[in-house]
Amino acid sequence: MDFILLHLIISSVGVILMRNGALMLSKGATALSTKSQFSGLRVGLTIVALGTSIPEVAVSLISTFKNEETLAFGTLIGSNTFNIIFGLGLTTFFINIRVFAKSIWRDLLFAILGGILLFILLNKQLIFNIGANYLTKTDSLILLFCFLLYYLLIFTNKKSRREISLLNAQKHSSFHDSNKQAIIRNIVVGILIICVGAYIVVIEALLLSSTTVLTSRFIGVSIMSICTSLPEITTTLVAMKRRRQDIALGNIMGSYIINFLFTPCLLTIKGEAFYDYTLNYDLIFSILICILCVTLVLSSRYYILNKITSITLITLGILYYITTYLRG
Repeated sequence: MDFILLHLIISSVGVILMRNGALMLSKGATALSTKSQFSGLRVGLTIVALGTSIPEVAVSLISTFKNEETLAFGTLIGSNTFNIIFGLGLTTFFINIRVFAKSIWRDLLFAILGGILLFILLNKQLIFNIGANYLTKTDSLILLFCFLLYYLLIFTNKKSRREISLLNAQKHSSFHDSNKQAIIRNIVVGILIICVGAYIVVIEALLLSSTTVLTSRFIGVSIMSICTSLPEITTTLVAMKRRRQDIALGNIMGSYIINFLFTPCLLTIKGEAFYDYTLNYDLIFSILICILCVTLVLSSRYYILNKITSITLITLGILYYITTYLRG
């Protein structure tokens, strides 16, 4: 028991580091969207999402060399689920989020298609009776191509009138006096701190899984995913507090796409990555929860995520984690 307590204390240090790093990254990203010609949504989908996804990247790299692919896949799937359920769930409880029509058909739809594509590639044997339950290098190339295609779409799309008006309004924001050096410092240092915190949490989680009866799948979709999601959640809450709904939504959607289209590719660095079919329940739930978000947005007036969205997501999240615990 003392051994487990020690691991939890050390892990909490990593969690605090990730939180502080996320705060710095959020501040730098907000200032960047103010100073540059990029909208907050684009900054959220790119720099912020990439920065806050570092813990999941760390899990994938470390797990690959320790032959713990189940832990890695569980973390990626669980992190996406947690980000949507509690990232959007908590923020929309206090503030309504307006979703641009373009973001629905590009970002949310791409996130859903990315999840479905990953599911198909991981279940080739079950669906088409070919291959095995492994993610191959060819599969990774397909995912990587889709990932690059998505980011190409982000930077080739012309700004809408709404985005242009937002950019003009941002010139008078509270970060107007931030210089370029401070912006770069906040982003770079924030990402580095997240890296250190993520490494600590990952190592401690691996040690915990090897010294307890908890399965790698359970640790991945619950404990590890919640810990690695803290940068996304913190950044989202800070962005919402600063009335930057565009960065908040972009961060969650960008992280979702990165976790399903880019990060799994890292698992095939050494070769084929084993996939545990018991994770299908969690993967399907993660995809369905994203589809639910699109449905709720389209069914609302003016494409708004509100308290109804919040209550629905949090309720489903609680039920999901109860069933996850019961499944072990």
